[in-house]
Amino acid sequence: MRSEKDIRVIIERAREEMIYIGPDHPYYPLLADLVTVIPEAWQQGYDSHRAGGPGANPYR
Repeated sequence: MRSEKDIRVIIERAREEMIYIGPDHPYYPLLADLVTVIPEAWQQGYDSHRAGGPGANPYR
């Protein structure tokens, strides 16, 4: 399982890649959606565990 720090590093790399490829690239919308959704889903799983949910993060 990746740590919170790893997830943030990966998301930051994806954001930098978005700047490099630019909005005209065919994969830009997909990358933008992933950069937005992944941190939110990871945070939901993390919060669920902290609130007494199952030990495993269901979003990993």
